[in-house]
Amino acid sequence: ILFMLNRYEFHPFLFSLLPILFLYQFNIHEIRADHIIVPLFTSLGIVLVSWLILRFFAGKLKSGLFLSWFLILFAVHGNIHIVLLNQQNEILQLLGRNIILGSIFLGIFITGIIYIQKIKSLPDTTSVANVMGITIVGFLSVSMLVYFIENPVDLTAAEYFNIPIILSDVENKPDVYVFILDEYAGKEQLRFDFKFDLNPFENELSKRGFFIPEKSYSNYPNTANSEPSFMNMQYLDFLTDELGPDSKDLRLNHKIKDSNNVMKIFKKNGYKITNFYAGMGATGDSLLVDKQNCNYGTINDDLRKNFVNTYVPVSYFNEYFLLTHQWEKLDCTINTILNFENDLERPDYVHAHLKLPHAPYIFDQNGERVNYPHPEDMEKSLEKVAYLDQLIFTNKKMLELIDSIQQRSPESVIMVFSDHGFRSEINFENPTNIDYVRGFNTITYLYFPDKEITLPSEIIAVNIYRIFFNEYFDANYELLEDKHFWYVKDRPFDFTLVNNNFKQEFFSET
Repeated sequence: ILFMLNRYEFHPFLFSLLPILFLYQFNIHEIRADHIIVPLFTSLGIVLVSWLILRFFAGKLKSGLFLSWFLILFAVHGNIHIVLLNQQNEILQLLGRNIILGSIFLGIFITGIIYIQKIKSLPDTTSVANVMGITIVGFLSVSMLVYFIENPVDLTAAEYFNIPIILSDVENKPDVYVFILDEYAGKEQLRFDFKFDLNPFENELSKRGFFIPEKSYSNYPNTANSEPSFMNMQYLDFLTDELGPDSKDLRLNHKIKDSNNVMKIFKKNGYKITNFYAGMGATGDSLLVDKQNCNYGTINDDLRKNFVNTYVPVSYFNEYFLLTHQWEKLDCTINTILNFENDLERPDYVHAHLKLPHAPYIFDQNGERVNYPHPEDMEKSLEKVAYLDQLIFTNKKMLELIDSIQQRSPESVIMVFSDHGFRSEINFENPTNIDYVRGFNTITYLYFPDKEITLPSEIIAVNIYRIFFNEYFDANYELLEDKHFWYVKDRPFDFTLVNNNFKQEFFSET
């Protein structure tokens, strides 16, 4: 063992894991373990190539030490940078800026390189670096293992939902296109917060045969709970009992979203299921989904964002790895659906959860590229301008997508709805009726061709698929009672049932 520690410089490969492992440990309750596999191997690959090149100039042992020194400072700088920028003290925030903190670390890096260059006992130093790498990676691994042991989660999601997975006798089942527009505010919030009239857009949809309810609401104020709820056609009350009100662990949410009942029903009824990595990841696991589109270079979106903001805090890379990547996925999704080729042997279910008009704000009203700062770095007034511009672009693009579907396949069902409202101005800790409307007010637009039906004037997200299956599969799903659950970000399962009076009180107040 001592011989290996002295002679083989495996420490840079251990240190290459640190940025990903640090981020995963800090966000272990939100990110699935399998989502860090690709980033870990990518990091290892980059370090391997760097080491193979560098060894020709600095020698085998020194090249490893140079790389390890850089990786250690890279990880430390990234985390200190984020910590300082999040402080309230302006002096600490100033110290966290790249021009100051980066200069300090650059000086430390150069000093370390000079020191390594002068080291005479390279085997001993290599041995110390190897031990350090083993110790740090081992500590992080044990820490994560302890978390999983102390926070067990039963991932057998099917038992939580008493939803029959029906096989319909209906012979001619339609193709179905679903567009979930993330953070698209409802008409009440748009009127109050943005002085924006949604009627012109809705009039265009009416001309195309869409049903537009008078009011539309989600049941939860964020995607993490809203999407698993409507994709399983059920409320998530059991999560509080299963995980506890203090838990922040979203692993079960991810599981029940990816093994959802909606796709199970479509699958059982012979549908080809297609989804898209449209900025929000793709819903549905490999057992349900037949084809995943626009998934090039895909890693967990939150992991990507956190990694870039923490370890590559330079505007150019931020734009390339986040904004351009987001633009490419949305552009790919839109163009693929515009030119979608339906399956001739079985009906299609096409599912696209578009990160629109949700940040990052990369489109102006006409779809031209813009590069607004991250919402946390924007004034609220500017963020609202950017959001509304992107919403107007979303409206234009949705009409284009709808027209293309109706022209090539007029008998197809099209469902457009959002998962929650615009949340930037919400006071989650002390919400008012206006805050409830901001969180829950959404849009729902349903195109049910060749159906003479009477739909409710108010639709809630949990019932959207129940309504569809009842109409097109002759199902008999009961429409659930109207409920809305509030919680703060740090306690996503500490649900508070909101009195439905907030809707009427909001209208009386405004």
